[in-house]
Amino acid sequence: MSTLKSRPNDLFSRPAAPLWLRSGIYGLLALACILLDYHYHRLEKVHQILRIWTLPLQELARVPLWTEREIGRHLTTLERLQAENNALRHELLGQAALVQQATLLTRDLTRLHALMQLGSTPRFTGRVCRLISSARNPFVQKVLLEGGESQGIQAGSPVLTDQGLMGQITRVYPDESEVTLISNRNLTIPVEIERTGLRTLAMGTGHQGELSLPYVPSQTDVKVGDLLLTSGIDGLYPRGLTVATLTSVTRHPSSAFVEITARVNAGTDTYPDVLVMAPNTAFQNLPPLDNPPHPPIHKKP
Repeated sequence: MSTLKSRPNDLFSRPAAPLWLRSGIYGLLALACILLDYHYHRLEKVHQILRIWTLPLQELARVPLWTEREIGRHLTTLERLQAENNALRHELLGQAALVQQATLLTRDLTRLHALMQLGSTPRFTGRVCRLISSARNPFVQKVLLEGGESQGIQAGSPVLTDQGLMGQITRVYPDESEVTLISNRNLTIPVEIERTGLRTLAMGTGHQGELSLPYVPSQTDVKVGDLLLTSGIDGLYPRGLTVATLTSVTRHPSSAFVEITARVNAGTDTYPDVLVMAPNTAFQNLPPLDNPPHPPIHKKP
């Protein structure tokens, strides 16, 4: 018995058309649709339906471009803000330096104005000088001034700030002068207490800005905060100059004197300009004590 080959029903099957034929048919169909839509506008609804269907795909296709654009914009904005922040920080630092310099200049001008006003009065005529440097040894208590013999500065001249007495000219060079501060242990200043009028002596301790009053009796009315002024009895310092303020008053039962320390009002670390007064010549012209002005009276034998 022979084997019969079964074949599918080829009634509705068609052989595949060539590729060029299908491409031509699709091209003609597309051209017909273009002409129909261009002349008769019959495909508007088709356009709308296709646009609605493809809108999510279009939005999804824009996501990478939008992401890249936003990231670039964010990075650009961040870089610009950082650059502006750095520029503003630098400007702020520059302005802070200017403000500090302006504050310092204002303070110096205020003090210089006070010194000029002090030097313009008849009692306190002098010359304004600037501090150059201080001694390397802190126990020496000396400073150098800009100005010397060529500027008319003389040894023995008192040196003031706008807060009070600072020291005395002890050496004069051609263009510099040496000032011994009143806190030097070798200086003694006749002073009086402003509140009570008591006159005594203030001596330097050798420490920066510190004085001691070693000869005040224990029963004397003195207290912390009393202001010391120059008494003027030595003929070197005019009367009424501010010297120091009492900072410690200690009474010992076994001692006849009060232990007193004072703080100098005029410091060298905060005053760049000082007033060098002319030395007082009134006491220099007095006749010596061993030569009386009248001849001695001889008794008759």
